[in-house]
Amino acid sequence: MNAESQVTNASSKTSNFQKLVGKWVINSDDGTPAYLEIIDSATILLTYQGETRKCENAKLNFDKSPYWFDFTSGSGDSVLHVKTILEVFDNDVAKWQLFVDEERTPYFTASRGEILYMKKSKNNAVTTASK
Repeated sequence: MNAESQVTNASSKTSNFQKLVGKWVINSDDGTPAYLEIIDSATILLTYQGETRKCENAKLNFDKSPYWFDFTSGSGDSVLHVKTILEVFDNDVAKWQLFVDEERTPYFTASRGEILYMKKSKNNAVTTASK
């Protein structure tokens, strides 16, 4: 890979990440408010079932399609290792599949994991406190 393609690739990854920054509202089956908040590369919060947790060790791979987004959440004996795939449509709608403590599939599938749909909030206020 030459220097020009490395710069273009880095620029593309930055652009892809910037599209994700903000508050994403997750459609939940039970109507409980759920959010994925991407504040910056070091601060990603997930609010689900009334609890907000920081996504630790977050890794985004924009070379994959759909994107791979992995993180851990929790502490002590209750650490979850989450592997996900993520596809963004029109910059404000996303499909996100989570695989908790199991291997990810390379594409969306109904046979494993949990599929969620998200819409980017027009009110992009993000939570500043984390757990």
